[in-house]
Amino acid sequence: MSPTSNAIKDVFVDAVVILKIIKHAHEETTDAAQGVLLGLVKDSTLEVTNCFPLPNQNKPENLDLDFGQYQRGFIKTLRRVNYDYLQVGFYDSSFNRSLAQSMVPYQLSEVEESIALVYDQALAAQGYISLKAFRLTAAALENLKNEDYFSPDSARQANLNFESLFEELPVVFRNSHLVNSLLCEIDEQTRVGSKANTFLDLGTSGNLDRQLRSLIDHVDEFASDAMRYTTYQKQLQRQQGRRNQRDSNRRNDYDEDFERMGKLHSQSRRSALLNASQINHQCDNINEFAVQGLAKLFMAQAVHDK
Repeated sequence: MSPTSNAIKDVFVDAVVILKIIKHAHEETTDAAQGVLLGLVKDSTLEVTNCFPLPNQNKPENLDLDFGQYQRGFIKTLRRVNYDYLQVGFYDSSFNRSLAQSMVPYQLSEVEESIALVYDQALAAQGYISLKAFRLTAAALENLKNEDYFSPDSARQANLNFESLFEELPVVFRNSHLVNSLLCEIDEQTRVGSKANTFLDLGTSGNLDRQLRSLIDHVDEFASDAMRYTTYQKQLQRQQGRRNQRDSNRRNDYDEDFERMGKLHSQSRRSALLNASQINHQCDNINEFAVQGLAKLFMAQAVHDK
């Protein structure tokens, strides 16, 4: 994946940020947990030092809430106490199609190095801390910054596809020396306990089943996009035949039809591109999770044989 002009190489995330994201995702049992990341940019490293959650828009008490004013008020409060208040992206507990469009205003803002942190709560329930950082590539940002029009021709010229839509950055968890010392003491106290063998938990079929069902739904949607594209091709050929039969006085009417059809086709191809990117991400997650599950099975079989 091609990096952007102001690429960053590493993302440092403080432990307090990870704990806040885990707590927020645990509280949002049915909906996705979303929030704002705060931090600073140092050379080629993005440091995420704090975050705060965004209210759930699906709850009745938040229907009339101005989310823009809420963010500004929260950041203003942090600024008063001399805390990091620079917005460096957002976090989400699900990888969805709106992730790419949500990244556009962040990367077009003053902090062009902004990222999106994706936390998988289902994997966390099985003992895996899955936290990945994504950014839009330069080609994706150029083609997605205009919501009203997306040109498949320009995307093809820029070699933009579902694999080059995002670039993933390495995430490094960082703690202070005092926190590391405390964790060492806690680890020594809880090393011999009832949960010492929880890392061999084989109850991973539920999470894998959920991811496979979600993958099937997105594959069906991608197949529907392919059918719509085939229908568009047939309508385009039919419309071109009609244009060749009409005189020049009425050709302007069909030019308007062509423009409307082209705009609908552009929106459909943009939706298919985002859907294909999500399918690719889910396949990678399933592959990674299945490999870890097989390793557990082989370890459990070796223990059983002995």
